[in-house]
Amino acid sequence: MVHRPDAIPMNYLAHLFLGGEEPLEKLGGLIADFTRGRLETLAKRYPEKVIRGIAVHRRLDHFTDLHDHVMQSKARFSPLRRRYAGIIVDVLHDHYLSRHWERYSNVSRDAFIEDAYRLLRDYRRYLPERMRRVAPVMIEQDWLGSYQHIEEIGRVYERMSRRLRRPNTLAGAIEEVQTHYSELESDFKNFFPDMLTHANHVNKLPAIDGVRYSAESSEA
Repeated sequence: MVHRPDAIPMNYLAHLFLGGEEPLEKLGGLIADFTRGRLETLAKRYPEKVIRGIAVHRRLDHFTDLHDHVMQSKARFSPLRRRYAGIIVDVLHDHYLSRHWERYSNVSRDAFIEDAYRLLRDYRRYLPERMRRVAPVMIEQDWLGSYQHIEEIGRVYERMSRRLRRPNTLAGAIEEVQTHYSELESDFKNFFPDMLTHANHVNKLPAIDGVRYSAESSEA
């Protein structure tokens, strides 16, 4: 869950799933990639529960980046794409979560996704401008539901490649994903139980704890 300087969010489904039970906490987890700066500053703009969601998102990103199985996944990619392996793996985690949903949740995937779209509609006033532009397209095209299909993941990489401001090798990344699909899937299955345990822990922490994460390096 690497931070994107270009604010191109990826793993919406995982962050919604791992966020708190409160709707505004889930919303905070969803919009976190569209926010920059210290939580103390963002607290002047968003309700407390949204700030909690943003804080949880940043802590989960930090945990993910350092996890052995995630680093193992990144190492499976060629030197050509190694720089973007974190982004590639992030997107892929939503795919594997969607594919193995029943392993991790008692709520149906379709019901969960519909609740997520309702969240975006009901709390539109809290969405950052860029997210406000994305949300209607996300709902209309059912991004969250489409992640179960590996072909759609390939299209996500293509769109992200076009949106990044600098030259990149995301386009065509799906070919390497398909080459290592089973190994990457195994990495995810080994990683995600640890992530669930960590998410349960960080959802209980105070939002502002004095620890700085990468997204706090500049103001929103």
